[in-house]
Amino acid sequence: MSQTAVADIFAPTLGTPIRANEALCRRYSQTSEPEALDRLVQDNQLLVHHTLKRFSAAAEPYEDLVQVGNVGLIKAVRSFDPERGGRFSTYAMAMIDGEVRHHLRDSRLMRQPRWVRRLLGEIEQTTDELSGRLGRSPQVAEIAAAMNITEESVREALSLAARVELGSPDEHGDGDGEALDRRAFHSRQYESFALPIEDRLALDEALDRLSQFQRDLVELLFYREFTQREVAEALGVTRKKISRELQKTLRSLREVMGKRVF
Repeated sequence: MSQTAVADIFAPTLGTPIRANEALCRRYSQTSEPEALDRLVQDNQLLVHHTLKRFSAAAEPYEDLVQVGNVGLIKAVRSFDPERGGRFSTYAMAMIDGEVRHHLRDSRLMRQPRWVRRLLGEIEQTTDELSGRLGRSPQVAEIAAAMNITEESVREALSLAARVELGSPDEHGDGDGEALDRRAFHSRQYESFALPIEDRLALDEALDRLSQFQRDLVELLFYREFTQREVAEALGVTRKKISRELQKTLRSLREVMGKRVF
């Protein structure tokens, strides 16, 4: 059954006339009345639940997915243009579906190590920048050159991103088994005043083994370039504690990485 046909079935809930959604959307677009928004959300709950059937294999609690689906429904109400003549229920189904997919993708990414999330984020940012500059989607070689990493490194990362996006299950059925081997990532050439990607990823992996306080310390001192006095004020401790914890943190990083990093 097509999405439009499904929308036709599920839109007129609670005895609502078939075009009531569009009338309420027009009213909301003109007045922004909370009552119109509330009625649209209430009248289309069956549509939310029907859309969620596509995600029956997801490990997320169903109640959480319902909340996410309603976020998509509210976004649909706020962005739907009734003057275009389309069916609101069809548009809302697409918005709900997209919102849930993004939520599941982000949830899967958060279960990846810090270095994987950082790498995928850098590739996504570089891809967006190149797309804007080139006026087309960049090739793997162009992304690799812009990031000073090997083409194989980019392919490995994009492969994982695709698996996360699709939510392909592993042998345990939860989709969390996908992983990258950090040792597979290499810089193309040495750059002055810049850590090679293999060292940056190793550092990210090592940071995951620190306490939250120690990670905050590293972030403020070395990435945001706070002074020790500013860090002490930000974290609500004494400068003496910052100095003491800094030595412990750097010692822990050296032990994990086998080299001096800061």
